[in-house]
Amino acid sequence: MKSNNKISSEKNLAQKIFSKINTTNNKIIMKTMLLCIFLSLSFAFVSEKTGWLEVDWKIIFIPALLVLQIIIIGTALKNRYKKH
Repeated sequence: MKSNNKISSEKNLAQKIFSKINTTNNKIIMKTMLLCIFLSLSFAFVSEKTGWLEVDWKIIFIPALLVLQIIIIGTALKNRYKKH
């Protein structure tokens, strides 16, 4: 059985990691990713049901990955040319 110190130190470590991830910028990125996934899935579902487009469900997450790449590249460029 784990001691109370070890359990509390694990909780503190988890809280530190979560606080680093849970920043305003990361919240915006996550909301953008979720919105992109939702729009991709809903468009694919409607297209499949109406017969307008045959959907390959294996590649449905590619638009979300493209958005993530654009965000990463944009952030990197912004940080690269930031004036001090």
